[in-house]
Amino acid sequence: MRRRGWAFVCVLMVAVPTIGLGEKPPPFGGPGPIFFEDGSRPAIDANYKAPKADGPVVELLDEGTDPLFPVLINDGGGEAGTITREDRDVFSGVEAVRVTPMQKYRSRIPGWNFKIVENPKAPAGPKVVPEFRYLRFAWKKIGGNGVMIQLHDPVKSWAFRYHAGANVQGWQPSKQIAEGPPTGWEVVTRDLFKDFGEFSITGMALSPLDGTAALFDHILLGRTVEDLDRATDAALGRVKPAKAPSGKERETLWADLIGPDRVKAAAAQRTFLATAAEHVGFMGEQLARTATDKEQLARVQQFLKELDADAFDVRDRATDELVKLGALAVDGVQALASNAPNDEVRYRARLILRKLNGDGQPVSAAGRTARVVRVLERAGTSEARVLLGKLADGEFGPDVAPDARAALARLKAKP
Repeated sequence: MRRRGWAFVCVLMVAVPTIGLGEKPPPFGGPGPIFFEDGSRPAIDANYKAPKADGPVVELLDEGTDPLFPVLINDGGGEAGTITREDRDVFSGVEAVRVTPMQKYRSRIPGWNFKIVENPKAPAGPKVVPEFRYLRFAWKKIGGNGVMIQLHDPVKSWAFRYHAGANVQGWQPSKQIAEGPPTGWEVVTRDLFKDFGEFSITGMALSPLDGTAALFDHILLGRTVEDLDRATDAALGRVKPAKAPSGKERETLWADLIGPDRVKAAAAQRTFLATAAEHVGFMGEQLARTATDKEQLARVQQFLKELDADAFDVRDRATDELVKLGALAVDGVQALASNAPNDEVRYRARLILRKLNGDGQPVSAAGRTARVVRVLERAGTSEARVLLGKLADGEFGPDVAPDARAALARLKAKP
């Protein structure tokens, strides 16, 4: 009889807070000061890497958001709020973040030190603080009356705020940039130096304030507006290649687009978006093939069962085969990870998900198909609308139907 139990050793590291930063709570409300001497939390900061700031634009939040979530600790303030990855309702790329009221924030995010100046220059060396002037972000509010984004300076604290709609908490100072909250995705570009003068950014607060949630995406700092425009055009797939991909290249891009690797998916989506109208027929064929691939789906189910086989070799082979099947296996493996019959099956399911997706929770089938919806919406042709109609009717699965219906509504509203 094989042994079914797995032993796990868990070491809990607890950081004891100390007061001594010499930083007083901000006089105008909002997030309070961090309670730790140097702002660090080694255990939860280990997986987070600060964005590279060696170019004219730095992405504070765009793709690869998962490692940021545990870093936003609300500085021990205890405010309510959650942050999760949003795979379907996004502004650019393949992911955004969804924050519930009141907010998620941190005054000293590891590796963040960006100087806002009138005439930013390229850093002369790796130890020079990078300089920027402009901020761009996209946001959307779900319910409620207001939404806010806040930036932290180590000396002036949380004195740098923008809000749309009502300043629900009355936090000041804050610049209102719209009378109502953004009910759809809206892009905001601000001249930070003109608005606030010179300061440094060491932290950020994403603050839905009220309602159900707020979505945030594409948060960038740039030296010039033109630099930001180039970054946004690239992120939205507006930069056309010399020629549209075809043949084996396009098939590989399709596998990446609907696959579990979000980095590859974002790159593939940008390529398809840039020449969207040329891929509608191809995508229709691929969607039909995926929906009717009963043989592959049967293989997935067989290998899921074999993860609990008596023979070690069978369990090991099933693990490898599920990794090879990639996107087709994700939903089944994810369900098994949440409802495994024993510790070994749970371990193997989580191992497969890590290999398929890297850090963070895997993307659902609907989340992956939503990427195709974005390409079809960009194409906007009569053929694309027909295919979106089939998606909206649930022909390729009921879960993605709302995404297709929303895309069709937006196309209909265009002049």
